Amino acid sequence: MKKYKDVFLKYIDSLPPDEQFDLDADDGTFMMCYDEWKDIFSTLFLNIDFPEDWTGVRFSSKWVKSNSGGIPNAYQKDLLERYATNPQFFIRPAYDTQIMFSMTQTGGRLPVNGGYFDYPFGETLNYAAVGVFKLNASQNYLPAFDKNALHFMSPIKRERENSGRCTLEAGCSYVIVCSPELAGTLGDFYLSIYFNQALRDMEIKRVFHPNDKQSTREQVLPYFIPEEAEKLTSQTPLWKIQLVKESLKYMMTDEDTGPV
Repeated sequence: MKKYKDVFLKYIDSLPPDEQFDLDADDGTFMMCYDEWKDIFSTLFLNIDFPEDWTGVRFSSKWVKSNSGGIPNAYQKDLLERYATNPQFFIRPAYDTQIMFSMTQTGGRLPVNGGYFDYPFGETLNYAAVGVFKLNASQNYLPAFDKNALHFMSPIKRERENSGRCTLEAGCSYVIVCSPELAGTLGDFYLSIYFNQALRDMEIKRVFHPNDKQSTREQVLPYFIPEEAEKLTSQTPLWKIQLVKESLKYMMTDEDTGPV
C-alpha cells in the first residue's frame, strides 16, 4: 500500500470535490492495486442508482421440502409439473414496463458457526436459476414448466446473486420462478424486483402452486426495498409512506369476493 500511496493521492486529487475522500480515514473506504484485488476478491458488485420513476420491492422466501422442485433435465410431465412447485411471484403491470430482478442467496463469505469457507462456497450457496413465464388470461400461477410460455431464463449458477432484465406487456400476467438446480435443495433467498412505474400500477404478490405448502408461512405481498423507498421522502411525507407500508397486507386483491 505504501509504495502506491502517492499514486492513490494523485488520483484522489483528480476527482470532483464531492467525490474526494481521506485515504487515511477509518470509514470503510480503501484503495488497492488491481493485481492485489483480483487475488483476494472473486466478485465485483456495482450499485445501480435507479431513476426516480423506478420502484423497488423485495420478497423473503425459501426452498423447503414441498417447494424445491428443481429444474427439469428432461421434457417429462412429472418433471415439468414438479418445477412449478418452486416459489412463484406473480406480476401484472398496468403499462408496458421494464423489470430488473435479482435472486440473492446468503453470502458465502459470512461465517457459519464461527467457520469460514472458500470460494465458490459450495457449503452455503446452491446452483440456481430464475425464470419468467407469461401466463394465460385464466391463470394466476404456473401449473408446469412450459417452454412456449418462457419469457426469460437466467443461467444456472452458484453465485450469491442471479439476476436478469426483461420487458413485460401491459395487462398481461407473468410469474417469476426461483428454482434450485436440483429438486430437494433447501435454502433461504431474497427476490428483489425493480420496475419503471409506481407500485399502484403493478399487481405483484407471492402465489402458490397447490403442492407448495408455504402459503401460510410466507408473506404474500412484498415490502419496499429500504434504499429505494428513501427516494419517496423527497416527494411524500414520512407518515404517509409508513401508513402505506403498514396497510399493504390489508389491501384488496383480485382474489377478494363480495358485492362491488
